[in-house]
Amino acid sequence: MQSITLAKLAIIRGSVLFRKFNDIDHPKFFVVIGENSDHFIGFFFINSNIHPSIKEKPLQFEMQMMIRKKNYEFLDYDSFISANRIERLDKNMIASEIVSRETKIKGMLTGEDLDMLMTSIRKSPLFSKIEKDSFFK
Repeated sequence: MQSITLAKLAIIRGSVLFRKFNDIDHPKFFVVIGENSDHFIGFFFINSNIHPSIKEKPLQFEMQMMIRKKNYEFLDYDSFISANRIERLDKNMIASEIVSRETKIKGMLTGEDLDMLMTSIRKSPLFSKIEKDSFFK
């Protein structure tokens, strides 16, 4: 039980994790941006490219933030954080998966990238005032 508690404490805003999702055919990097008592919030996926359908949606397209390979040893190439939709992941589940190594903590966003991402999130009309006040302060 203590290792699960420690795993939860290790995940903070800007943490980059790697895991397999049931509805995606390969493991994905994702960024944790907030939390509440039961969930990690945001968990914005890191993608190698911007999906073509996003390019036709200006508000969502604005929330695709490039991160450079040179700043992240776990990336194979420059990639994009897709910060256009809030998702929630159960803290206990993720912590258990970290202990079992199904989910891995791969690193942290740089301070500059995290600041840029948080500024974009706080300005974006994609997120409600309640969401911004609850998760992105």
